Amino acid sequence: MKVLVIEDDVRIAELVERALKEDGHHVTLSHDGRAGVSQLLAGQFDAALLDILLPGIDGFEVLRKVRAQHCMTPVLVLTAVDAVPKILKAFDLGADDYLVKPFILEILLARVAAIARRATKVGSTIIRVGSVTLDQGRRIVSRHGREMSLTRKQFELLNILMERRGLITSRDQLIEAGWGGGVEVKENTLEVYIHGLRSKLEGLSDQDPPLIRTVHGTGYMFEVS
Repeated sequence: MKVLVIEDDVRIAELVERALKEDGHHVTLSHDGRAGVSQLLAGQFDAALLDILLPGIDGFEVLRKVRAQHCMTPVLVLTAVDAVPKILKAFDLGADDYLVKPFILEILLARVAAIARRATKVGSTIIRVGSVTLDQGRRIVSRHGREMSLTRKQFELLNILMERRGLITSRDQLIEAGWGGGVEVKENTLEVYIHGLRSKLEGLSDQDPPLIRTVHGTGYMFEVS
């Protein structure tokens, strides 16, 4: 794969570059936010690693700019602080996954492979449940006819929840759908993604009932009204 690494810490960037190359990938480095935007928009990358604290413009602004230009390269955000508000902000701006520094290189490689693999999945089914429509082929979700912007992982989680509408979907099933097998997922990571998904789905109207119900100790259920 062609991977862009946008990281201003030269030591970390070179460490990640070496690990990715040893894993068989082609790597391009960028140490500045504005340069990273230009490279993302100009290059055909299979995945990008994006640090949040960057000179020029920060990682949030990088995400905002490239998604506004309809660049859908999968982005793995690197953050030094496991702060839920910052992670949720990154998701809202179009990040596909996150990893907290310091990280294990093997986990980084697995996450990069997972987001790129999910980006190439092709489907053809349209699922409709109440006011929500999910187009697997075009990867579009709408509610009340209004399209909404979901990250790739949010899309995968919603996809399996809607496919199993009315049934309990376990945490393990959701983690498999969102991250793939063999990837270590922190205990609260799934909850962070579900929270972000709920915010996007259920914030359109005060009259809309909740769609994703927590089944404590088991998983989640997409409600069928």
